Amino acid sequence: MKFKFFILMVYLLASVIAFSQETDTVYTLSLEQAQQLALQRNKTVLNSELDIIKAKKKIWETTAIGLPQVNGSISHNYNIDLPVTLMPARIFNPQAPPGTYMEMRFGTEHNTKAGLTVSQLIFSGQYLVGLQTTKVFKQLAETKSKQTQRDIKYSVAQTYYLVLITAENKKIIDSNYVFVKKLYEDTKKMYEAGFTDEATLKQMELNKTNLENALNTVARQYEVAKNLLKFQIGLDLSSKIVLTGSLNDMDNEPDQANKLINSEIDPEQTLDYQLVETQEKLQQLAVKNEKATLLPTVSAFYNHQESMMGDEIKWFDEDGKWYKANIVGFNINIPIFGSGQKLAKISQAKIELEKTRNQKWMMKQNLTLQILQAKVKLQNALEKYTSQKQNKELAQFIYNNTKQKYLKGMASSMELTQAQMQYFTTLQQYYQAILEYWNAKNELEKMVE
Repeated sequence: MKFKFFILMVYLLASVIAFSQETDTVYTLSLEQAQQLALQRNKTVLNSELDIIKAKKKIWETTAIGLPQVNGSISHNYNIDLPVTLMPARIFNPQAPPGTYMEMRFGTEHNTKAGLTVSQLIFSGQYLVGLQTTKVFKQLAETKSKQTQRDIKYSVAQTYYLVLITAENKKIIDSNYVFVKKLYEDTKKMYEAGFTDEATLKQMELNKTNLENALNTVARQYEVAKNLLKFQIGLDLSSKIVLTGSLNDMDNEPDQANKLINSEIDPEQTLDYQLVETQEKLQQLAVKNEKATLLPTVSAFYNHQESMMGDEIKWFDEDGKWYKANIVGFNINIPIFGSGQKLAKISQAKIELEKTRNQKWMMKQNLTLQILQAKVKLQNALEKYTSQKQNKELAQFIYNNTKQKYLKGMASSMELTQAQMQYFTTLQQYYQAILEYWNAKNELEKMVE
């Protein structure tokens, strides 16, 4: 008992240590590392990969239908009371009165049968079409898996940028809050000393309160964004992550954006279009499958059977006798007349194929339009980023200049507040422009994959 208790304590201690090590792990991630980790751990991606494995198993399942099938059977009957058959008595006794019968019991108490059946499908149109369908189904699963991976990478990138933007906003607001708080405390001392009026003090208090609320709000937004990123990557929400990306990685972006905008993107090479093409192949096979129902099906079989009968069970006795039977044959199933039911199904499959082709045409036109819109969106985002960058630098210059004037007594608190709010608003617009640029670029890159 003591040994079992010791083993249990060791197991529990090992579990606690393993859990502690996992929760204490810090994931330091660039954008590319976050995306690659998501491809390894995101549950939606893992499920799409399981669908590919399932499709491969489906191919073997269908293939096995055309391979030899072997089945064995064993049965044993024990006749508690043998059935009675009435036979005319004159068969055994010519002197018996007419209309009289003798009670006869036929059979044995124990009847055992053991058999082996081997069957082989020789020809089936539906089987041949089924093999082709499973291979295309696997191709569909692979395309969907690629599409899922692409979408997860896109979602991770969006959230990754959002975390960076939120973190930068948090840092800027915190920096401004420290300055405004000190300014409020200095103004309060000046008010108590009679060097400023109450309106100026109230204005500074209002500024401090607004920044406090903004700081609390952005802190909550930051935590929500980080948790969303962890969820998309496939990490536990208690995990710790550190992002190594920077908002300053924009130096080479204009050149890359222009290269993307001027590139030729063929809509037929996109995963979305390939997915519709695969669905068209499946629908073509559905038509072939319905047509195959008009063809005969041929199969062959071999049956070996042994039986033992007697009033005693002698399965393993030397004097037990087994009676053998062997049968070889084939079956041909020929469809002759079905009142037009199969022809109606063929017509329905052809209609679905035509609908799929219409969807493929619409998908190509829609993708062409999406590519044009994505290029325009990226161009607009690039121009907006360039403009907001200039505005941010101007607002920062104005704010720093007004701050220096205020400290020298050359500007009022109202002017400082206005300059500060203008800088804060322009800074938010600048970061929002960066976020819009990255999202627009990712959206266009998403179509290239």
